[in-house]
Amino acid sequence: MYELPRYTIQKISIAGNKHVKIEDLKSNISTLKYTNRPYLFIKLNGYLSQKRSKKDSLNSKQSNLQLFSRIPDVLDTNYVQVQGLKIKNYYKSIGYLNAYVDYRIDTLSNQNVKIQYIISEGRPSLFTKDDTLIINNPALNKIVNSYLFSESLVKKNEILSTSILKNEKQKISETLRNQGYFYFNVDQVGIKINDIKDSTLTSVSLAYKIPNLNTSSSNVLYDRLFRIGTIRFNELQLEINEKEEKWISKLLTSNQLKRIVTFKEDELFSANRISQSLQNIYSTDQYKSVTIKFDTSATRVHPSIELIRNDRFNITSELGGSVFRGIPGPFITNTFKIRRVFSLLDNLEFSNRIGFEAQTGFINTDQTRKNLELNFTAVVNLPTLYLPVKYTKWTSNLIGSQTQFGIGYDYINRPEYLRSNLKVFQRYQWRKSEKEFFQLSLFDVNIINTNYPKTETATSFVTYLESLRERGNNLYRSFNPSFVSSILFQYNFRSFIPSNKLVSGKSFILGLESGGTTLNFIPNKRIGIIENLFQSDQDIQFYRYLRFNLDYRNYLLLGAKKQSQLAFKFIGGLAYVYGKENDYQLPYEKNFFIGGPSSIRAWKPRRLGPGSYNATTNLIEQPGSILIESSIEYRFRIMQLLGALNGAVFVDAGNIWNIDYPGQNSIGIWRANSFLSEIAVGTGVGLRWDFDFFLLRLDLASKMINPALPNNEKWVFNKIGFSSIENPIEFNIGIGYPF
Repeated sequence: MYELPRYTIQKISIAGNKHVKIEDLKSNISTLKYTNRPYLFIKLNGYLSQKRSKKDSLNSKQSNLQLFSRIPDVLDTNYVQVQGLKIKNYYKSIGYLNAYVDYRIDTLSNQNVKIQYIISEGRPSLFTKDDTLIINNPALNKIVNSYLFSESLVKKNEILSTSILKNEKQKISETLRNQGYFYFNVDQVGIKINDIKDSTLTSVSLAYKIPNLNTSSSNVLYDRLFRIGTIRFNELQLEINEKEEKWISKLLTSNQLKRIVTFKEDELFSANRISQSLQNIYSTDQYKSVTIKFDTSATRVHPSIELIRNDRFNITSELGGSVFRGIPGPFITNTFKIRRVFSLLDNLEFSNRIGFEAQTGFINTDQTRKNLELNFTAVVNLPTLYLPVKYTKWTSNLIGSQTQFGIGYDYINRPEYLRSNLKVFQRYQWRKSEKEFFQLSLFDVNIINTNYPKTETATSFVTYLESLRERGNNLYRSFNPSFVSSILFQYNFRSFIPSNKLVSGKSFILGLESGGTTLNFIPNKRIGIIENLFQSDQDIQFYRYLRFNLDYRNYLLLGAKKQSQLAFKFIGGLAYVYGKENDYQLPYEKNFFIGGPSSIRAWKPRRLGPGSYNATTNLIEQPGSILIESSIEYRFRIMQLLGALNGAVFVDAGNIWNIDYPGQNSIGIWRANSFLSEIAVGTGVGLRWDFDFFLLRLDLASKMINPALPNNEKWVFNKIGFSSIENPIEFNIGIGYPF
């Protein structure tokens, strides 16, 4: 019969910890992660582990499932002391400088042992910000003192943390390297705890010392200012002959490259500007490799930027498809890029998409047909913001600046109609940092036209649009000949990199749009050339409107191991028509819609609202001019099953409304004294199956509060059911997280 070795450690326990969780100790001290618990498990573990070791010693093939591989630990007093020291050091690293750790070893009747660590945490040490600077160079002293006053990561009355001190040293180094100190590095900064002012170490002041004489990597030129010297661009080309291959460096002279490099000759060296410049060059998509080398003279840094070109021509194709009601819908997307068309850094990109996708008919939704969709777009990408010179001063610190001009054509062929959209647009795009993105379009023009074939299906569809118009739905305007022009601005902030992994962070999007702005300078608010272009017997629609939208999202990681997440979303929007020429109607695509897999999941896509309006059928999309939408979702891990299988619990709320225009009999009007009672609320649960390369999502949602019902009947959660008519469960399937 197998017996465990004498003095096998049966259990390791921790006592006395009040402010620090055991899970945090185990996750930061790897040797505490595994603890033997039930006696039977230890014995079984030891037996199978020994058996497997014998099998492995014979060079037998190991099984793929390596269970019970850890050999039970045997008592070693040195090991016990080392673990106690690690616990104490961890406490010191998070600000408990007076923590004390003792241990006790108990021998059990079966000669196994239990180890208990007894922790006396003491009071945490708090920063006082009553700090001391020991800096020989007066210029450095002034810069660091200014940094500590306005930008320091150390905050008064916060708990001391070695990670904060490490980041503080890095930030000081970055600050000085951005102000000309080329040879300065993090090792030059010394930060010590000053225990003279408070020997109990409950109130901690710091002593900043530059240079740090305790480091072996100190550079004598750490406090010397350097300016940018001669800037060189070298293009590396691979030369192939019969005997060998070698890289040849050729001097490259380019005003365009100089323009997108944010550091200039005679300026003080700045590490940030060097990084920005390399990103600017990469963003042109002209070079597969961009590296920089520095030569220094007495007070000059001479940058040499080495470049390896991308191929001039690039072609990509994507073939895919979808299946709807058993009918396949193939599509193909092609992209053709030509680099260096007009200059060294521009590119011209052509893309097209052809698809035969299955969709239901507008009128008879039981029928499914394949519809032809074509798209063609041509875009010229220029590597900077092309603006009048007097407006370019503020652009010197931007990253990835780009100007785009494009033209596109969309065509849809359905049995009910033939629809085309010719668009011409311009965009400025730039970033102020890795987190902030801006886009400005001075013109975005769409010329939309719809023709109806002489068929029974098309005639029935026109009649259907007319019936919707009589019920207050302006879907018909989406099919009338239209001229839609606008000026757009968008600001995007995101503190994290989007992925299927649970992360913490925030994002914010602000959008502003002015439609038909130039029409305000035309007496009849119409453009004759456009009207002649259509040559249609229908009234050509010109729109004037203002549109505002915002999108705020916040993600918090929860739990000791940060494996669950609380996600929050708020979206708001307002679209106001100030031109009465179209009966105060928006272009259909500029309306707000709500409901569906990535919105209020208890309602079908685009079918909620407006306000308390109760639609007679859910086949009709419901547009609105005001949007309020919010969701909160708790995401958590379940198990590994070919991928990470995660769960979610969520609550969604929101609605859309219409604006009360003069002489209009619109439904779902927004009223300040009643809109809160018209907020729809839904809840549900979901599964997320993460396969790394994509995430499959399934949500089951039901209504809690239905604003379309009378006041005393709005609560419908008690009427939930798979076969319920009043509150059926909605199934939502999607790819990726809903937000």
